[in-house]
Formats: sequence, C-alpha cells, structure tokens
Amino acid sequence: MFFLHSRYNGTMKFSGKPLKGYGLILLANVTLSIVFLITKDVQPRMGLYPFLFYWFLCGSVYFLIAMFTGKGLKGYRIPRKWIPLTVLMGVFEVSGTFLFFYTIRLMNPAVASFYGNVSIVMTVVLGIIFLREHFTVLEAVGGFILGIGVVLMTYKSGHAVFIGFLLILLLSLFFSINTVLLRVTLQDVHPLTFSAYRTFLLFLTTSTVILFQSGAPLPSLPTFLEIAIGAFLGPFAGVLLLFSGLQYLEASKAALVRATNPLMVLIGSYLWLRQVPTRLQIVGGIITLIGIELLLWGRFKLERKNRVK
Repeated sequence: MFFLHSRYNGTMKFSGKPLKGYGLILLANVTLSIVFLITKDVQPRMGLYPFLFYWFLCGSVYFLIAMFTGKGLKGYRIPRKWIPLTVLMGVFEVSGTFLFFYTIRLMNPAVASFYGNVSIVMTVVLGIIFLREHFTVLEAVGGFILGIGVVLMTYKSGHAVFIGFLLILLLSLFFSINTVLLRVTLQDVHPLTFSAYRTFLLFLTTSTVILFQSGAPLPSLPTFLEIAIGAFLGPFAGVLLLFSGLQYLEASKAALVRATNPLMVLIGSYLWLRQVPTRLQIVGGIITLIGIELLLWGRFKLERKNRVK
C-alpha cells in the first residue's frame, strides 16, 4: 500500500481518457494520505500489533466481500506455478509493511512520506540491473537532486529520523524487489489479486503475533470506526482507485501524479495532527519531490521513445 505507484506490471490496457485517469489517481492520493494520518493518530492509543490486527481484519473483510460480489474466488486464483514465488513475495510484503507502520509510529508522517519516494529510485535501479532497462541523463539528475533533499531532511533531524530513514530504505528495497518480480513473472496475474492475498497474509501474520502476546483488546467504537475507515481507504479503495486510473493513463504518467502524495500528507499532518516538520525538513522534502518528478519525467520520455521505435 505504501508504494502503490510502482506496482503496475503492464497487464492493463489504457483507453486514452487521461483526465479521468488523473482524477482517479488524485483520489487514490487522497485516500492513501489519510492512511498515514489515521495510522499516526491511532497507533499510540492501541499499540502496534493490536492496531495491525484490526486494520488487516477490516481489510480482509473488504476484499472477501469484493471477491464474492465480483468475479468470485476463481477470478482471484493464482496459477500453481507462481505459488512459491508468491509466498516469497509475501514475505517481502509482510516485512516491508510492518516496517512501514513502525516507521510512521517513529516519526512525522509527512517526513516519512517524502522519504518514501526513495522507493521509486530503487525500482528504477533494480530495473536497470535485472531487466536491462535504459537510464537517461534526466533520471540521473533527478536522482542526484533527490539525494540532496534526503540529506537536508536528515541533517540535524535527530536519531529517530535517521533510524526511520534507514528503515524506509530497507522497506523500499523489499517493495522494489517485489515490483521487479511482478514485472518479470506475474504477467498473467492481475495486480489486484496480489493485493488481496497480501492483505490476507498480513492478517494471518498479525493474528499469529497476537496469539503469542496478550491478545488484541477490543478498541473503543470511535477508534474501531477510525481503523475501519482507514483500512477501507488504504489497502482496498486506494488500490482500486489506482488501478482504475491506470486503465486511462500510462503507468509513467500515473507515477508523476502519485509522487506528489507527500504534499497531501504534509497538509493533512498540519490540519489533523497539528504536526509540522522543521523548515529544513520541508525544504528538503520539496527538493526530493522536484528530484523524483525529474526522474519520473525522464522515465516517461524514455518509455515514449521506445514506443515510437
């Protein structure tokens, strides 16, 4: 859920209605920004694992309802030959998602969201290494500018922010590896199928952790409603909106829009949580945003050039 801008594996066909595509992806930005805010708001009141238990319980219920009212379970089946790889990808997903929620607990959600754009760089680099994709000068410039922004955000920001940045690097690596695996192998599996099973696996994992702890105390009704809304907006509605938008827009253009998500998180952090990053962190975050947009624009130009050929 954290890095949905990079999960497209090329199996969709877009219909040439860019305005509708931009609108849907902006809505996905809004829903996924709220995930950051609800997570930061609720976790301190419940603890990490009880929060995750109810979060993925609600998410699993939403996906089950979608399965039985849509294509049915057969429509979400993963071919037997891909099951071992899917299990491996599930391990990466669980590890990365747990690190994501812990990072939000550790630091300002806006700063974490700006750092999250590092995953795009990792995905591009892994694509160059393993998929032999080309690399443009504009992408290199964008990556360099992004690096400057990361240094500014981390400089004099304290131990917690530095640890949070290292954790985001690690979880970005997990998610980027999965992105490459999706591109290479799971061409005959719709991304929404993997999103559903990912949510089920996360619920099973958190349930197992809860069994070895003191259990998951029932939250108050307002807290549970907040979790239910967040789980609907994040792993369910956010995914659906994103991939619906990709039906009308190329993935590279969609990524340009998705990368602006930190700005929404920044505004929401101030309006909802009254938490504002330092001036240096805001300046660094904006620089990272400029860098990532240049990188993505370079990737878009390269893809367009390849299509013309």
